[in-house]
Amino acid sequence: MIKKDEPLKAWVQEGCPDEYLDKFIRLEGRGQYTTNICPRCKQEGASTNIRCRDCFGGELVCAECCVRNHLHNPLHVIEASCWGFKWTDGYYELTTLADIGLRVQLGHAPGHSCSNPKPVPQNFTIVHTNGIHHVNIDYCECDHYGRAGSHRQQLLQRQLFPATHTEPKSCATFAVLEQFHMQNLQGKIAGYDFYSALEKLTDNSGLKKFKDCYKVFMHMVREWQFLKMVKRAGRSHSCTGIKGTGPGELAIICPACPHPNINLPEGWENVSLDERFIYFLFLAIDACFRLKRHLVSSEKKDPGLGTGLGSFIEDKKYRKYLLTVTDQREILSCTGLSALDHANTKFSTGYATTGAGVCCCARHKLIERGRVGDLQKGERYANMDYVFASVLRHHHVKLHKVVSYDIACQWSKNLLERLKSLPSHIRPDDIGSYNTVIPKLHVFSHNPPCPTDFSLNYLPGAGRTDGEGIERVHAMTGPVCASTKQMGPGYRHNALDAQWLFWNWQKVVGMGECNSRGHGNANC
Repeated sequence: MIKKDEPLKAWVQEGCPDEYLDKFIRLEGRGQYTTNICPRCKQEGASTNIRCRDCFGGELVCAECCVRNHLHNPLHVIEASCWGFKWTDGYYELTTLADIGLRVQLGHAPGHSCSNPKPVPQNFTIVHTNGIHHVNIDYCECDHYGRAGSHRQQLLQRQLFPATHTEPKSCATFAVLEQFHMQNLQGKIAGYDFYSALEKLTDNSGLKKFKDCYKVFMHMVREWQFLKMVKRAGRSHSCTGIKGTGPGELAIICPACPHPNINLPEGWENVSLDERFIYFLFLAIDACFRLKRHLVSSEKKDPGLGTGLGSFIEDKKYRKYLLTVTDQREILSCTGLSALDHANTKFSTGYATTGAGVCCCARHKLIERGRVGDLQKGERYANMDYVFASVLRHHHVKLHKVVSYDIACQWSKNLLERLKSLPSHIRPDDIGSYNTVIPKLHVFSHNPPCPTDFSLNYLPGAGRTDGEGIERVHAMTGPVCASTKQMGPGYRHNALDAQWLFWNWQKVVGMGECNSRGHGNANC
C-alpha cells in the first residue's frame, strides 16, 4: 500500500511515465490535426503546417491565420511541419513569425496600420522570456508621429527596452528584464547563465549562430535595475527628478527602528530609566571579505548609475579621506582577533577591493542608507570608523545606541577620539550615549573579561538580541560574490545595492509576521 506522502511511487506504479511519454511523442507529430483543412479559416488546401509553441492548444493552422492570430503576440515561438499527410516521414522545424510575413507596427494600436511606416533594418533582435527573436518592425512616421514619439519612445510604449537610445537595432522586453531581475535577486542567477539559457531555449542543438547581444543585454539590465530603484524611491513624482536624488535616498529605511517624528511618541527622550530600553537603537557592524573585486575596469570606464544613492557611502569623499590614513598600530589586550592582527594586510594581490565594511540594524537586519564602505586592506579602524560615522548622521543624537561588533572590546577604545579626527563632512558633532557589545556567538572566542563586560546577556534592555544578524546579511550576499568580484566598480556597487534593497524589502513585508511570532515566543 502506497502512502499519501509517496507520490512518486504512486506515479510509477500507476504506469504514468509511459502514458506521459506517449503524449510527449504524440505532440511531436500532427496529433489530432490529420486533415489539410485550417481549423480557423476552414479553407481546404490552405497548407495547415504552422503550429505555435506558446499558444494554448497547439493548433495546426495556415500561415495567414497564424499571422492574423499573432498581431498581439509577435514574440511567440512557432514551428512548421515539413510533411504532407504521411506524418511518419516528417518532422517539425523552427521558423519565425517574421519569416511567414508578420510585421509589428509601432506608434499605433496593435492591428492598426500606419500611412507612412518606416521599416527598421533587418535582423532587429528582441530578447524575450522564451528566447531570442528576429522581428520585422515598422516605426510610425505619419501625422500621428507627434503623439507616437521618437523611435525609442515608440519601443518603450510597447514595453520594449531599447539597447541604445539612438537608433537601436536590438531590445529586450520588460518581461525578460523583470524576470532576470527577480531571478538574480532571489536565486542569485548570473547574467551570463541567464542569457545562455535563453539561447538554449531558442535553439538547443548548438548549430544555430545568434547575434551576440549578451553585452547589450547586461547594459539594459543595469539600466532596468537603476530605474526600478529610483521608481521605488518615488523619484518620478519629484519635481527635481532623478538628478535631485540625494545620497542614500534610494535605500529603504527600517520602519521598526526608532525614528523621532516618525514612529516615536512625543516626549520619548524624557521617559524613565526603566522604560528607556524601548527606544534603544541596535546596530551591528562587521566586515565581509567575500565582497572582493578584482583589479579590472576603472571608475572612468565604469562610473556606475547612482553610486552613493543607496546603501554605499559617497565613494569619492571616502577614498579621499583614506589617502590621508596610515596603517593602524594598536596594542591588543585580547588575543586571537585576526581582524586586528591582519588589519593592515592585503591578503591577495590583484584586488582593487578586498571586502566591505557593513552596518545593519541588529534586530531587523536592514542595510539602510550610507552603511557600506569598500575595504582596501584588512578591517582597519579608519574604514570602519568612517562607516559608523556615516550611520550616525542619519539617526537622532539622543537615541541610545547599542553597537554590536565582533572586536568591540578593542574597537571601542579611543573611539570618540578617532571620530573627532574624521573629516568635517562626516564627523558627528555628538555621538550621544552608547554601549558596545560583542555578538553572542563571537563572544566565546574572546579572553576574559570580554565575555562578561561586552555580553548582550548582561545588558539591560537587550532582550533576545544576539547581534549576529549581520552574519545573515553576509550569507545572503555570498552567492553573488562570484559575479560581483569580476565587475567594474560602478556595476558592483549597483548590483550589491539592488541585492540589499531586495533584502530590505523582504524584511519589511515580512516584519508583521516576524514580530507577531516573536511576540508569541516572548509570552510563552
